[in-house]
Parts: sequence; C-alpha cells; structure tokens
Amino acid sequence: MQSTDITFDNFGETGTLFTELLRARYHHFIETRGWDLPNTRGLEFDQYDTPESIYCTVHEGLDVYGGFRVTPTTAHCVNASYMLRDAQLGLLPNLPLSILDEPAPQDPAVWEVSRVFVSDSLSSHNRMRVRKELGESFARLARTWNINAFLCLTSVTAALLTRRSGLQISPAGPRFEAGGETCQAYHLIVNSGGSQSQVA
Repeated sequence: MQSTDITFDNFGETGTLFTELLRARYHHFIETRGWDLPNTRGLEFDQYDTPESIYCTVHEGLDVYGGFRVTPTTAHCVNASYMLRDAQLGLLPNLPLSILDEPAPQDPAVWEVSRVFVSDSLSSHNRMRVRKELGESFARLARTWNINAFLCLTSVTAALLTRRSGLQISPAGPRFEAGGETCQAYHLIVNSGGSQSQVA
C-alpha cells in the first residue's frame, strides 16, 4: 500500500491512477452513499477538479483504497472558487450559508480539503492503515506546498475516525444534514515531524 500525490504537472505518470481515483469516488459517494453529484461514465467529478487542486490517493497498483482533494482558498475557475466559500456565498443550494463560523478565507497558505474517503470494502485493520497514510499525506503536503492551514468538510462520523489517524480536528461551523449524513466543517491540526501545528 502506498500514497501518491497527483497534480496536473505529473499527469504523464499519474493520469491512469487519477481516473481510478475518480472511479473510486463515484463508487464511494454516489453508489454507496447515494449522494447526488456530477458524474459521467462511472467517474465522479465537479467544478472544483481543476489544475489548482492536488489529489492524494492511497493505493496498490491501480486499486484505490482512499484519497482526498486539496484546493487553495485562492482558487478561481470560471464562476467557482472553493466549496466552502461558494456555499457561504449561496452558490451551492444543497449546502447552508452558515457552513462556516467565520468568513471563508482567501489566503494562499490556507487550503480546503474535500472528497475524503476510505474504502468500505477493506478490513478494519486496513482501513486504519489507509487513514494513517492519509494523515501522513496531509503533513507531507503541508511541508511541500507551504500550507499553514486546512479547512475540511466531512461527515461527523468520518471526522471522529480521522482522530484515530493521528490528526486532530475542531469544528469550524455548525452541523447540518447533507446526503443523508450529519456533516460539519472542521479545522485540521497536523502533527508534522513531531511538532504539532494548528492548521485553520
């Protein structure tokens, strides 16, 4: 099991893996969770999948077991910025305007985390391995891309499980119902190289 960061700069080596990540997202969020998300030919994607985003996937070969997307809060593509800010601006009718307790930041050192998932088909032991890999990926991305802060939108259940991967989280907004789950925005704290740094 390994972790790979995918960017539009390394698509020559990671393009096929990226396709499998979108396929795994389709299975997890649409087929399993029943979320109403944009998709085509068994791939899930949306307006935030742009060259400004970076993707982390945990996999063996082309078998994807988990992953997430990070996007700078300075992102802008056509009419979209990033999910939490667009929700706060009323551009995403399925998400509440009150999604964050404070105005959504636009800071090159603050990035949004979205589409976090771990495959339900794995054993509990291997799910824990994937969560650990994802936690280490957050720390690596923070170092590599000079990210000082993360904001994350996820289900409350996933947030509780995230704590087991060595990450610490704190609420960044109120709880709300979306896609049949109780969700919430969170600040993320990454333990990087043995010293904790609060992010967002």
